[in-house]
Amino acid sequence: MVASMFRTRVTTRQVYALGALAAVLFGYDNGIIGAALLFIPRDLPLTPWQKGAVVSATVFGAMLGALGSGPAADRQGRQRILLAAGVVFTVGALGAGAAATVNMLVAFRFILGLGIGIASVIVPLYLAEMAPARERGVITSLNQYMIIVGTALAAALGYALAFAGSWRWMFLIGVFPALVLMVGMLAMPDTPRSLIRRGQPDQARAVLVGLRGDTAETEREFAEITSLEHQQHDSRSLALLSAPWVRRLLLLGALLAIFQQITGINAIVYYAPTILTGFGVSDTTALLFGFLNGLVNIGTIALVVRSKVVDRRGRKPVLLAGLVGMSASLFAVGAAVLILPANSTALFAIAAAAFVVFTNTFSATWGPVLWVMLAEIFPLAVRGAAMAIATLFNWLAAFVISLTFPSFVAFAGIGSAFIVFAVIGVVLFPVVWWMVPETKERSLESLEEAFRTGTRS
Repeated sequence: MVASMFRTRVTTRQVYALGALAAVLFGYDNGIIGAALLFIPRDLPLTPWQKGAVVSATVFGAMLGALGSGPAADRQGRQRILLAAGVVFTVGALGAGAAATVNMLVAFRFILGLGIGIASVIVPLYLAEMAPARERGVITSLNQYMIIVGTALAAALGYALAFAGSWRWMFLIGVFPALVLMVGMLAMPDTPRSLIRRGQPDQARAVLVGLRGDTAETEREFAEITSLEHQQHDSRSLALLSAPWVRRLLLLGALLAIFQQITGINAIVYYAPTILTGFGVSDTTALLFGFLNGLVNIGTIALVVRSKVVDRRGRKPVLLAGLVGMSASLFAVGAAVLILPANSTALFAIAAAAFVVFTNTFSATWGPVLWVMLAEIFPLAVRGAAMAIATLFNWLAAFVISLTFPSFVAFAGIGSAFIVFAVIGVVLFPVVWWMVPETKERSLESLEEAFRTGTRS
């Protein structure tokens, strides 16, 4: 039923676009708090602890959403969990926009976090399993592209609504894309690999034909997926997670997820408006910068997707290049803070330029490549659960950064904080060079066999 509907009513581009729509909500609901936080205290006075709770409640919810969504997607399928994410996003946005107390706002921000956590696991998983091997990097990179689109949309609407201080509408606007996701996923198919794993090979073959065409290559891909699933019939349970080769992949995935966060990205996403106002600019100027930077980010990630750099250059070289660019930009802003006088035009100009370089480098490198690799390296039988575990570490690191960054800045100063992040990037360079395998242009099944037998390169 699902497969036949797919062939007659939706196109391949619609599958990819709707599959990635949850990432727009990820970016929007994660990014809008930076603008809303400037105006919430006018209606709901916040203590410093409550301000931290409003921000970190979403991150805590994302941890739980990520942890639970992977195993659920293995049991119920990727499409159903993305449909559920649409429901969660709708409830969270409605509740946050209508919150009458700080506790209600924290509670519904937590619910939004559940949706963000689900999206962070399932969107790259869905896209990677739908994409052909030769284009898997660029298709899975749509996840990061749509996150950036959502973040830019949050910056634009935050700036537009700042003049009226309409923080409630900043949250409520998120209802509309959530409804589109909810309705749209009703017409989307599940991934062929998930269908085969759940005993629906005929539907899986029909979805593959709809995606690739009725060709000999499609038949070979279907046979490869089916053969691997038959080999794993007795090892499809979570017990596979205890296998030594899978534990090594879990360690790799968890470390990469942590590395992405400790480069400092969410310190800038959550606190950039506050940091810039500390350099002497107004609230609206800081939000305008966020909007313009978001537009540049969209252009950057669009160029990355169109040029297929992740598939052409490979995953590891892109990650290494990202560490160089991010460390250099953070060192520049850190040094400027330490050398230049506070509230100077030069300091703001250097900080703004460095933030642009940092966020665009992240958007072109560690932003998409982490999710591409997490969707590639884990075995099919436990792919959802393994991605959930790795993504949990990503959110744990984000939670620690978002919670401790203000205190660390108060203790060491903003300049020292950014120099610490820059040094972390330098330290990570040889670690990533040594531990990360190259996965470009390999089918998911051939990668799994290589990891199982220890021939990863």
